[in-house]
Amino acid sequence: MVYELKVSDNYPDSYWLEYEQGNVELLDLLQCKEIKTSEILIFKVEKKVSQRRLLSFDFYCCCGFIVISPRLSTLLSSSKDFLKDVQLLDANVIINDQTHTGFKVINILRMLSCIDMDKSDSEPILDYLPDGPKRFYEIVFKQDIEENFCMARCQESKGHIVMSDKLRQFFIENNVKGIKL
Repeated sequence: MVYELKVSDNYPDSYWLEYEQGNVELLDLLQCKEIKTSEILIFKVEKKVSQRRLLSFDFYCCCGFIVISPRLSTLLSSSKDFLKDVQLLDANVIINDQTHTGFKVINILRMLSCIDMDKSDSEPILDYLPDGPKRFYEIVFKQDIEENFCMARCQESKGHIVMSDKLRQFFIENNVKGIKL
């Protein structure tokens, strides 16, 4: 069974991270290819917020980038299964003008056909490209996926990310905050 990776309902809008600096673009991440960079990506919270509360989260919302906490990065780095599907890029987060290190950006390297197009409700984004990118109103995931994976982008819609039941259980067991479980 697959689950969509979504931000939790209790993640405050004021904790949204803005991409400040780096040589990686969102389009680079959608390619599902390893990115060669030694540069640390910089993200910033624009509003004054409670650092303690913000730092209690493990997943952070950010304009298409998946930013994770140092705690979650350490937990995931010990899993060879997880690391075969992703690349972790170094990141810093600036909160209330203070820089916090040890964060990572997840670059997903795997693409998986996982959306049941017959049962999902979608339409072409561009009328003249009926087989092109789709706008989804409702997504139904395939139930018969037998591929061994942890995290992947949906082949039918690269903006949607799925995780395996095994990874979801790992997140639950480790009390990961910031994503809908």
